[in-house]
Amino acid sequence: MILPQRQVHLDFHTSPWIPDVGSEFDAREFAQTFRKANVNSVTIFAKCHHGMNYYPTKVGTMHPALKGHDLMGEMIEALHREGIRCPIYTTVGWEEDAAQRFPAWRQIRKDGTFPSTNAAEKAPGPWKFLNFLHPDYQDYIETHVREILSGYEVDGLFFDIVFFDSASCWSDSSVAFREKHGFMNSDPETQAKFESAAQTAFTTRFSALIRGTNPQASIFYNSTNRPFVDSNFGARQRLPACSHFEVESLPSGFWGYQHFPRLARLVSTWGLPWAGQTGRFQKMWGDFGGIKPQAALEYECFRTQALGGGNIVGDQLPPRGQLDRAAYDLIGAVYAQCAEAEPFYQGSESLPQVGIICPHYPGQNELMSGKSEEGVVQMCEETHYESVILDDAGSVENLALLILPDCVVITPKLKSTLAAFYQKGGRLILSHRSGFDAAGKWALDFLPLTFEGEVEKFPTYWRARAAFDPVLSISDRVFYQQGLNVVPGAGTEILVDRILPYFKRTDLHFSSHFQAPPVASPDRYPAVVAGDRFVYFADPIFQEYRQAGNIAARDGWKHAMQRLIDVPPYGAGLPTTVLSTPRRRGADLILTLLHYIPLRKALDIDVIEERMNFAGQILHLPVAARQVRVFGHDTPLPIAPSGGFQLPTSPGRLLLEVPGFFQA
Repeated sequence: MILPQRQVHLDFHTSPWIPDVGSEFDAREFAQTFRKANVNSVTIFAKCHHGMNYYPTKVGTMHPALKGHDLMGEMIEALHREGIRCPIYTTVGWEEDAAQRFPAWRQIRKDGTFPSTNAAEKAPGPWKFLNFLHPDYQDYIETHVREILSGYEVDGLFFDIVFFDSASCWSDSSVAFREKHGFMNSDPETQAKFESAAQTAFTTRFSALIRGTNPQASIFYNSTNRPFVDSNFGARQRLPACSHFEVESLPSGFWGYQHFPRLARLVSTWGLPWAGQTGRFQKMWGDFGGIKPQAALEYECFRTQALGGGNIVGDQLPPRGQLDRAAYDLIGAVYAQCAEAEPFYQGSESLPQVGIICPHYPGQNELMSGKSEEGVVQMCEETHYESVILDDAGSVENLALLILPDCVVITPKLKSTLAAFYQKGGRLILSHRSGFDAAGKWALDFLPLTFEGEVEKFPTYWRARAAFDPVLSISDRVFYQQGLNVVPGAGTEILVDRILPYFKRTDLHFSSHFQAPPVASPDRYPAVVAGDRFVYFADPIFQEYRQAGNIAARDGWKHAMQRLIDVPPYGAGLPTTVLSTPRRRGADLILTLLHYIPLRKALDIDVIEERMNFAGQILHLPVAARQVRVFGHDTPLPIAPSGGFQLPTSPGRLLLEVPGFFQA
């Protein structure tokens, strides 16, 4: 399918206690607002988390304030008149009306309790979890879907909340499913695999129904979208049921600005059209009256375009049915710029140099592995190495180097891929526990490393060898997290010695305010080791960087990258705050440079309020780049006296073309 590039996801989770729903709705004005805002697709609502339907239904509960008024039908008709596509949203896992009317359909934990969101915090307004494996609930959803497909001109369907509470589900129907597929244990690994299999079963059923009735309709199932290194589980398993993929990631919500790029750099390799979903809100969903700065939405949408995706901006329609004018002034201003840039990206493809192996494995602590993944992507972006994220089914063709960040579990398929890649001359960077299999055994036997447990005294210190990093070698640099004791084998070289503290700090045994200082002599176990075409870090450097911002970890890794594959070809020397994204468009190299800086100027969220400038910056490219011009302009950039191309005085985004770069 051709995925619309400028979408809005329009929420409408509206309580049955609100009495004037739709009272100010004007269908013509509604649709024209989207057209004027350069929007070409709007995901509208059939049923919300309250379980309210917004069209006349025979199976569900219509919102009482509508009094039979077909709000969804009017939206479809008005949007289609303006040439705007409108997939239809419905909810699965959270549906208050059905949960209250049919408590047997709710998810159940093993202890017999019903889960709900916010339950641990005892916050008001939690959603109750429904069990999408329950046969009666599935039949209820099917009747609902058939009702929509038969009654309306349907462009697509979006199913939300297709996931389980972390300790569910143990109802009779779920236990039957668990027994059939061998998921009767309650450990985290089994739970993750159970959820993946349940999602696959559900999505397979409903995609077959939709495709059998309306083959042209788009289909997407929104979940937590967990990726795993083992491609037999997680989000990849739902791909056959989807027409495209959407990455929900509102940076001002709990996701933050480092969540989106790690997922985007994975799903972009999966062969389906994809889009990134952010929001217009100051914070996140349901933030009525919250409008983020234009610079923030520009960065979020421009970044998605640069990585090859379409854009979706989340909004929530106020109950009375009038769109927020300020929100669509904002969306329109940003989408006008996205539309102007679409010819620049048309027909282009990514140019990754580095592959990052996904560090998630079923049962792992995803908070920790997520930090590793975010940390490694952040390092690559800050140093301008273009990367993709791969599971064990991903292609490593044309990649110069693979990174295994902190905790990558080696599956049999991945071991075979890594061995072949290394044998053919590929380079590897590994850190901490990456390289062990699911049983905890060192699996990469082609690398001369052995291990003798964990470091007992930490935080520890790095003492870099001067030949490796002259700057880092000036002083001992602290490393906060616990590492492993590695024994380097034949043909290896120590790049960084580990220096232990005098003792591990305790309540009774301490010195000064924080960690104990370093001793004089290096430990017998080094911190960083190199061999033929590989570098191993004994510490979790990517978690460290994401958690503590330890510049020594990033700079030591950067020197390892340069040792193995030299400086990055596109953008070496640019500030770490500039995102440089290369793509190939025919014979031309195209580059997106973004300069926006998220600031922690509030206690709760990062904020982008200003576009930063490129004045005085020099772009360094390979010698094949003889001319660089700004998209839409014929005058080439001037050559700087010291070499490289002098960037113009321009804020926020630069779209650069290097004509004929890939010609023989």
